[in-house]
Amino acid sequence: MDRIIGVMVAAILSSAMYAAPSADYATRDIFTDGEFFVGCNYWAKNAGMYMWSQWAPETVEKEVAALAKYGTRVMRVFPLWSDFQPLTGDCHAGGRYRSFRFRDNRPLPNPAGVDDEMIARFRFLCDVAEKNDVKLIVGLITGWMSGRQFVPAVFEEKNVLTDPEAVRWQTKFVRYFVQELKDHPAIAAWDYGNECNCMGAGGAGQAAFYNWMDHLAMAIRAVDPTRPIVSGMHGLSTREDAVVNVRQNGEISDILCTHPYQFYVSGCGKEAFNTMRTILHPTAESVLYRDLGGKPCFVEEIGNLGSNCVSDERTAAGMRATMFSAWANDLKGALWWCNSDQEVLDFPPYTLTPCERELGMLRQDLSPKPVMLEMHAFQEFRASLPFRKLPKAKTDAVIVVPEKTAGWIPGFGAYMLARQAGFNPSFAGAEHDLPESDFYILCSSETDSSYSWPAQKRLYDKVAAGATSLVLYCGESRLTHLREHAGVKVDYCALSPRERTFTLDAYPDRHMTCADRTTARLLPADAEVLGKTTDGEPAFTRFRLGKGQMLVCNAPLDRQAVARTDTLTGERIQPYYLVFREAAKYAGVKHVVEKGDCPYVGLTEHPSADGSTVVVAINFEPRAVECPIKVNGALGSVWRGDVTKWRIRLAANEAAVFEVKR
Repeated sequence: MDRIIGVMVAAILSSAMYAAPSADYATRDIFTDGEFFVGCNYWAKNAGMYMWSQWAPETVEKEVAALAKYGTRVMRVFPLWSDFQPLTGDCHAGGRYRSFRFRDNRPLPNPAGVDDEMIARFRFLCDVAEKNDVKLIVGLITGWMSGRQFVPAVFEEKNVLTDPEAVRWQTKFVRYFVQELKDHPAIAAWDYGNECNCMGAGGAGQAAFYNWMDHLAMAIRAVDPTRPIVSGMHGLSTREDAVVNVRQNGEISDILCTHPYQFYVSGCGKEAFNTMRTILHPTAESVLYRDLGGKPCFVEEIGNLGSNCVSDERTAAGMRATMFSAWANDLKGALWWCNSDQEVLDFPPYTLTPCERELGMLRQDLSPKPVMLEMHAFQEFRASLPFRKLPKAKTDAVIVVPEKTAGWIPGFGAYMLARQAGFNPSFAGAEHDLPESDFYILCSSETDSSYSWPAQKRLYDKVAAGATSLVLYCGESRLTHLREHAGVKVDYCALSPRERTFTLDAYPDRHMTCADRTTARLLPADAEVLGKTTDGEPAFTRFRLGKGQMLVCNAPLDRQAVARTDTLTGERIQPYYLVFREAAKYAGVKHVVEKGDCPYVGLTEHPSADGSTVVVAINFEPRAVECPIKVNGALGSVWRGDVTKWRIRLAANEAAVFEVKR
């Protein structure tokens, strides 16, 4: 509590109203490598989603000024589709429209059917943003918002992603809107819209959704080829056959994004807001999207789902660690949902989904909540550093996720275990060429067809050429030629659940218990056994394959790390991360700062052009932690935290940022 009060006082003393944009405003690229923006998703506090029809310009001016005062530099804003293109029409037999008209049955004001008064109101918002040094991401087709459809009346019974008439009018709207506003310097990027994969996607196949995205992207770029297009989608999949998959979004969009709400993504929300799972969720999901999609990524929506879920104090602490984690992994920014509490609103969704009433960074009186002040303090800290851009983090391993089946759960589990073990991974999809690395981690299988033979062979070839691979094996795994490639043989598999307890030879007193929904009993053939179950079966093995080595752990640690609640936080956890720690040693992973056995602190290393290394250390625990380290070099400047050559002391959910000189 004392720290929250201190942050509030410091933020208030350092705050200033912006009377003019900064000198680089017109040309500022908010997605620059090594930088990080903070801000919010914006709906005016007086009317929420009906801000355009219940227009209150004085509210907009005061609210945006208050947001800017406390550090907001980017807002995502939404021209509500049903307000901006209020189409009605003459409905004929079969539900076909013979003609289209404007609201109140008036003639269309222009060929696009767009309300020019709404365009003027949106331009006013842009002017206010520019005055306050705030850049805007514009969600163009806002037909879905907080669980409700907001489509023009003529399309309420249509699947607006597949119906040709609906797509035609969306195209008209996009071209008109972008043409009218493309010259405004406040606009940093165009966004397809808010979670458009929820907007009728149930009846759209992969090809139809691809065509919808591609059609609107062409419409945007035909009018404005200068600005990036943001995906704006929620919950992408690694599956090749998914309607909305990561690679498809990366192919068409310029910028990818995540909406990592703890209760709305599988495998999340099982512990408090300011613990490892919830803190690393935005980073892991965004890095997964970036690496598979091949485009930059940022956290477009993040929030605590209201005080009925988590206190203001935990929210601020969790967001602090989340921002440091996202920044350290070169995510471009984070936008809170949303700007202000909206408890005065008496219409859906604010009445039907009560948590929507209290999601703001500001209260209704525009006073800041602790999370707003924490976000401001984070930006103030970044501004105090002697470097503007954080060098890219070094990655030590590649987590290979399945693309024939869903890859998020095992990928997330493997990511968290890697961070606990002390190294920083990236991701790759198994069904495509693997990036070069000395260390691969193959996620456990969900079904017997999770990995095709070509995918398996690509990994075996990388190992034979000199890499190390940790294979997380399970009862569903069907890796072929396992004896030849990993030195173990399958005794039998059975469709029965199994729980086993095992230890590693390197840590004989650290027991791990892991469940599997099916049974796979492995026997050693030519592999060296590095760990055994209490029944004497091999649990962890090592085998030389060509110039490299295959490490096999016969337990789905990645999936269990997500499924269980005793693997990530608390003083007594299942030490699954020790398998990853041992694998990293065999792979020869080296660090400027070697972390001791402290799974609660994550480190990233950022090599600089001058030969020094910036190190970011984050405490994922809601309690103070002392982490033993060994610094291989001279400890340079310490910009944040209590750091010596042999330990880092971190308060709850705090970070240290320091320099090591070679």
